[in-house]
Amino acid sequence: MNRSDDITGAPIGDDADPARIGGVILAKLFPNPDEPYRGIFVADQMSATADRVDWSVVAPVPWVPRAVARALGKPWTKGTAHYREHPVAYPRYPVLPRRIGYATAAPLIARTARRVFRDACASVNARIVHVHDLYPTGAAGRRLCEGAGLPYVLTVHGLDLYSNLKNPRWASAIRYAAEGARAIACVGERLAEDVVTLLGADPRRVLVLPNTYDTARFTYVPRHAPTGRIRLVTLGRLSYEKGHDVLVRALERVVASGVDVELTVIGDGPERGSLESLSAGSAVGDRITFTGTLLGDDVPARFAEADVFVLPSRQEGFGVALIEAMATGLPAVATRSGGPDGIVGPGDGVLVDADDEVALADGILELVATLGVIDGHAIAERAAARYAPAAVGARLVRLYREALDDVAVYTGSLADGGPS
Repeated sequence: MNRSDDITGAPIGDDADPARIGGVILAKLFPNPDEPYRGIFVADQMSATADRVDWSVVAPVPWVPRAVARALGKPWTKGTAHYREHPVAYPRYPVLPRRIGYATAAPLIARTARRVFRDACASVNARIVHVHDLYPTGAAGRRLCEGAGLPYVLTVHGLDLYSNLKNPRWASAIRYAAEGARAIACVGERLAEDVVTLLGADPRRVLVLPNTYDTARFTYVPRHAPTGRIRLVTLGRLSYEKGHDVLVRALERVVASGVDVELTVIGDGPERGSLESLSAGSAVGDRITFTGTLLGDDVPARFAEADVFVLPSRQEGFGVALIEAMATGLPAVATRSGGPDGIVGPGDGVLVDADDEVALADGILELVATLGVIDGHAIAERAAARYAPAAVGARLVRLYREALDDVAVYTGSLADGGPS
């Protein structure tokens, strides 16, 4: 793939305003030609600031032979592309199985990405680097930024903190990444508190800064109170921490109570087989549809058909799918699993305890009983006011400018959300 490729189909512009900030995004989680929705939340943040920041992107990818990747049905990416007009480089790094060699991932990424990182910085006259995820990208980012003499801000998304703390070597590396950052942006309030508590980060440099969403795809949809079967929808990676097994069992309780519901599960992942088996062996198997991964306008279309969005996560750093659903006016039942705690407010839906099928079933029943009086337009307006690109982008640009000034960007309590 050459530099003229644009994986979004958008025109490529080369005009640059010298008064703008030049920046580089370093993120393993970023869309590529094989995975157009991988790390879409990072790309959405980039787009939210593109009117004030000239971006170049470095998105490291693990190296595997093309034939092996294709045989296993895995993505394979190499070279460069453009994404929403911004240049993206995909340097490849060798990787060993997680238990054996994951501790080597950060230095390997730093070594193999050094040249393309330098070129990316030069292409936009970079003054700031935005690194996403503590490990391995954060630890690699500190090495690269120190070598280039550039400051960086670091976004923590959730699992990059919690899963990596389990191994002492990885824990040491994520502390190394956090210590070098001018500022640490966390996508949720509980996550920010844990970054301070678990990593010993300076609370003056930790702030809550949420993800944004694509306002062109997720817009308000007028809905009427359902007169027949209630349509529930959920979206997320089918993995243990997302709690879809809890939702299947909760659905049995909802139906047993006499409420007529059905569920659409959007997404794919390592637990899909076991979830389909659990569903088939339950009393509600004929009411659950697994769609797999949906692309383009298919997700907004499924949201438009639904009455309630459910997020059953055991642990959730933020919940982009939650704000996307709310942006269409869908009320939500979500768990107190981290990010949703600060997203679902009065009038938006119901919060319940995580990993509790009884509580989740009760929450669904509670929300279903009030569907006739819920103001979906107000839900959409609140979501846009807090999470639309204009709101999040302004806060990001302020963060970059303060980081360049090397000021303590966080001066209030964790609950106030930091700069606005």
